[in-house]
Amino acid sequence: MISDLTTIFCCVIIIAVLNSKLIFTAQALATPAARRKAARKSSSGGGGGFAKKKSLAITAPQKHQPINDVNYDNQNDEVAKRAVSNLFSVCAHIQDPKLYQPKWADACVQEQQSEGDGSSKIAAVIANRNVARGQVLTLFPIHTLGLRTLRQNESMKDTEFVAYDQDTDGELIASSGNDQKAGLRLKLNIPLDKSQPAYTLLGDPKRYVLFSMFFPEKQPISGWLGGRMKAASSQNSESNCITLPLPGAAPLCAVVATKDVTEGEEIIQTMQPLKPAVIEGLKESVAREYRRELATLQMYIEAACETAQSSAVESDSKSEQQLGPFHQLNQQYPGLKQIHKDPEIYSIDNFLTDDECDRLIAKSQPHLVPCLVKNDKTGKPEQDPVRTSTNTNVPQSEVPSIVEKITNVAKCNADQLEILQVLNYKKGQEFIPHTDGFSGKFDACGFEQASRQATIFCYLNDVAEGGPTNFPEIGLSIQPKKGTAVIHFPADLELREDTRTLHQGSPAIDEKWLLTTWVWNRPRSDEMYAESKLPSLSSDII
Repeated sequence: MISDLTTIFCCVIIIAVLNSKLIFTAQALATPAARRKAARKSSSGGGGGFAKKKSLAITAPQKHQPINDVNYDNQNDEVAKRAVSNLFSVCAHIQDPKLYQPKWADACVQEQQSEGDGSSKIAAVIANRNVARGQVLTLFPIHTLGLRTLRQNESMKDTEFVAYDQDTDGELIASSGNDQKAGLRLKLNIPLDKSQPAYTLLGDPKRYVLFSMFFPEKQPISGWLGGRMKAASSQNSESNCITLPLPGAAPLCAVVATKDVTEGEEIIQTMQPLKPAVIEGLKESVAREYRRELATLQMYIEAACETAQSSAVESDSKSEQQLGPFHQLNQQYPGLKQIHKDPEIYSIDNFLTDDECDRLIAKSQPHLVPCLVKNDKTGKPEQDPVRTSTNTNVPQSEVPSIVEKITNVAKCNADQLEILQVLNYKKGQEFIPHTDGFSGKFDACGFEQASRQATIFCYLNDVAEGGPTNFPEIGLSIQPKKGTAVIHFPADLELREDTRTLHQGSPAIDEKWLLTTWVWNRPRSDEMYAESKLPSLSSDII
């Protein structure tokens, strides 16, 4: 989200076989500064909850040496990485059907079609209504968003890859070229023209290549069927669509009809470049037809870019020195104690009673939602082997005593609380390092132009082995203890993120349960997230 690439783009989908000469690894970020600068958005959590998570760095096996070249601009590169991180965070939320449903781009479905002998079946994408030339058939999913940074001088070339992956608990791709996970992917290079908000940060084609990756094995989502249609070939040369960046909203891309498509017609992607004038005409049609829808998406893309740019103004140390003041707690609340001073982190033993913990688990357990993927062999949905944590949303009306405790200690109103969630981690499951907030105002989780001010979570069971909550920036580790609450502040009252609160749920050995919510600086106002819309869990009122 490069005018020079527009002609050859057509957003042709390339089946990318990973180069065996490169070793791709999910590298740990060694320094606190590096960890702070790598973040991404979680799409788990149902109706509420987002997190910025540590990125996965993908590099060539040779060590990168400093390059003394006038074009080597570390500050711009860091801004570019932040921009990609923020953009992926936004795109992951937009792709969550619980948060956003693109009815305007839901003009096709995936069906099964018999082969010639009728013995096996293949999937086909079929139009479910008439679509005129220049209209959107569906959107292209972004399962991974990445950035190639190209650096060179007279003596050497250097390429760095950074990618942000939607799978919370797994590696982006395998570390070994022999592993099946390092097989075929659908890769989409995303050129940016000057009309795109991200152009000023990522638009230099000699420096940056923005790309997304699509994993066909993932469960199809209505309105996001890009990449699943057949491509035109010598046996099937009649194509009727092309993939293009959404005007003003790249890296989001759409599959656009290149001719009138009738209901029931199979959608077939072109593999041939179109003339620049044709491409521009199609983009103008999309911009005109979907002006209102694109304006909404563009708002989020612009916010992601602006935040990345503004965060580069100050160094990490300077930002930390200027943070504060933070949300004030009720210091008279029984049992409240400070366990870390800078940044401030608090805990409360016995915040919830054993009875409240047990009843909350019993209430939530039947409604836990697993993360599902499609089994390529059976075609049936099954639990994702790398992202198996589960959760459920809890209506405030069913836990009034708990809501009262939270609002009392947090000195806030109930409508400032994000939807309460109960989370369950079984053996081996974890939540990789992440922060809970962003700098500036955002529309998310039912809140509009607001920001998270406090994180509150409470362990619902004792965990003898594994599963501690670690704050790697400050060397703090908290072992789960039944009924104990922990409170920290992801941003100050000036809406500046405190990256020192980077934390992780380490791999569980024994099963772990917890309740979590976040305090925002404004009331929850989006009707989509109204408490009245949450399904009831049980008749037990806690």
